[in-house]
Amino acid sequence: MHRIRFCSSRGFGSLFGLALLTLATPALAADAPATADVLGKLHESNQKEIAMGKMAQKNGKSKEVTTFGKTLVKDHTAADKKVLTLAKQEKVELPSPAPAKEDMPMGAEFDASFAKSMVDDHKKDIDEVTKARDNTTDEKLKKLLGELLPTLQKHEDTAQKIVENTSKK
Repeated sequence: MHRIRFCSSRGFGSLFGLALLTLATPALAADAPATADVLGKLHESNQKEIAMGKMAQKNGKSKEVTTFGKTLVKDHTAADKKVLTLAKQEKVELPSPAPAKEDMPMGAEFDASFAKSMVDDHKKDIDEVTKARDNTTDEKLKKLLGELLPTLQKHEDTAQKIVENTSKK
């Protein structure tokens, strides 16, 4: 029969060291957002907005929605190129974003549902980008986030106007 020793000095020391490492790690990460994390979220968000823009071009009923879809694809493709460039400079490998899965109604209800979704997404993105910009110590990331904010705000405004126009119909 084998005996298991639970309290060998070597095993205890290893467990203690592991416990200290585990406790210390979150405290270090909580100070400022990690550049890699922010770039990963930006990349994922850009890819989602590009997919949504393509969906709007395909399924939109109004010219306003299809035009906004083209704008989303163009602007978020340009933003993603900036994100990828900074990631390369910072030697950050970005994860492949999950495919966008939006459960959108088809037909006449698409435009209103799409516009509402874009208002919500862009409000969330503006909030997250603003917080990251204000809390990061990475000057290159801070500059990029500052460059992205006006476009996100313009997209939110456009989506809000579409929401208002579709609710009048």
